[in-house]
Amino acid sequence: MTWASEFVEFAASNLTSAAREALWARGVSDAQISLYNIGYLDRDLPDGPSEHFVEWAKNGSKLDDVFVLPLTNTLGEVKGFQFRHVDRERSGYMDYFLDRRESVLFGLGQAVTEMWATRSVYLVEGAFDLFPVQRTFPAVVATLTASPNTQLIRILRRLVQKVWVGYDMDAPGQRGAQEFKANYGDEFTVYIVAYPKVKKADGKLIKDPGDLWEAWGDAQLGPFIKSITTEDIFL
Repeated sequence: MTWASEFVEFAASNLTSAAREALWARGVSDAQISLYNIGYLDRDLPDGPSEHFVEWAKNGSKLDDVFVLPLTNTLGEVKGFQFRHVDRERSGYMDYFLDRRESVLFGLGQAVTEMWATRSVYLVEGAFDLFPVQRTFPAVVATLTASPNTQLIRILRRLVQKVWVGYDMDAPGQRGAQEFKANYGDEFTVYIVAYPKVKKADGKLIKDPGDLWEAWGDAQLGPFIKSITTEDIFL
């Protein structure tokens, strides 16, 4: 077992009740916590990580009160991590990669079988955009930015024919979606998802699937995702 796999096990075993409740509030089910091996850290690192990682993490001080989101390759091997603070007021995230020579993303290893079976994939930007979609459409991958890397494009060419680009409704997200269609529309059937203009509790419009889940819940979001992915409705 690699140190990365052991690190994931340590973080998963360290998930507190409060952290689990914070995940529920963001649309993550217990089944998904297990499937994606989500963990938790609050500065304390286990024995075993590489010297480079320990230095990057400032001996753990950099990773205070964070979720640990394992990043995987197509074989499901852990090749990186994304760390996000549990406190949502602390915006931003931290990525650490063991290997950049292959596509290493959130949810890639879990989605590959469904991608092959359905010849389809649904792309989102962030991990918390993935979870509400995955319960209806399992072939979903978080590309971590509003642009898939070249390694992922090579994988898509082997596995899928249809691509739903469900990036954020802000300017970078929509620009990334349009660029994907312009660059690869002759290789895949590309659907750019437009999320409904629904307001959040604070009165602001939602911009991504995570926001939409918080406004709608599974009862409305699930049928919406099903309608656009099974009936090829172009929104």
